[in-house]
Amino acid sequence: MKSFFTMINNLDRRIIFLAVVLAVIIPIVKPLDLPVKITPNTQNVFNEINSLKEGDRILISFDYDPASGPELQPMAKAVVRHCFRKNLKVIAVALWPQGPMMAKNAFEDLTSEVEFKHKTYGRDFVNLGVKPSFVATVKGLGESFESVFPSDFNGKAFNELEIMKGVKTYKDISLIFSLTTGSAGISTYVSIANAQYGSKVTGGCTAISSLEYYPFLQSKQLLGLVEGLKGASEYEKLVGKPALATAGMDVQAVVHMLLIGFILLANITHLVVGKK
Repeated sequence: MKSFFTMINNLDRRIIFLAVVLAVIIPIVKPLDLPVKITPNTQNVFNEINSLKEGDRILISFDYDPASGPELQPMAKAVVRHCFRKNLKVIAVALWPQGPMMAKNAFEDLTSEVEFKHKTYGRDFVNLGVKPSFVATVKGLGESFESVFPSDFNGKAFNELEIMKGVKTYKDISLIFSLTTGSAGISTYVSIANAQYGSKVTGGCTAISSLEYYPFLQSKQLLGLVEGLKGASEYEKLVGKPALATAGMDVQAVVHMLLIGFILLANITHLVVGKK
């Protein structure tokens, strides 16, 4: 027994690195489908979107950049997947300069799937792009969508987009969902679109920033919140399509268990070898 602990005490650290690498790769290649508990905030977002009728329009605001993509891009795809299955009209805007490309990537990934091959740009979904001032943008949409976005991200005129026919202000939008990292996003829509125009607002954010939105949840100004990678994995479960967020949570669970095991083994080894 002591010889075992002596061997552990002299273990090459590269073996530990290799074990961690395998703990990351294996759950991604072969998802473990670990249990996911749905939190009320995520369930509320799902319920709000699920309550919309076919043909209703939802505004999804891509208010993040590639740095937050690992948390928010899987969330975006899960929410858009839900919208597509409900046959909702998805209108994408952005308050961050990189947001339109994140929206473009999400739409391209989903429409490449057999399930959504029939979804047509300009009819079922649109990417309107971004404007410089996020406060002016959110305020302007309450007065006139066309004045803020006279053309879409690709330069096509507003009045040529079938999906935008009849859309004048927030009154023609059934729900707002903001994917947020930083100051521009959920707070802006709550303080302007909800407080001033009475729009229903939901959202998703990085895990580290979720606590700052809890006052909005408590006041019912924010009707639900998908929080970080964990929330994204919950939403994937709700739509029945485990993907990157679910794999990411599997990786976290396995790596954490591995590290705990190493810490316990190291401490036991220290006691045994130390006594010897």
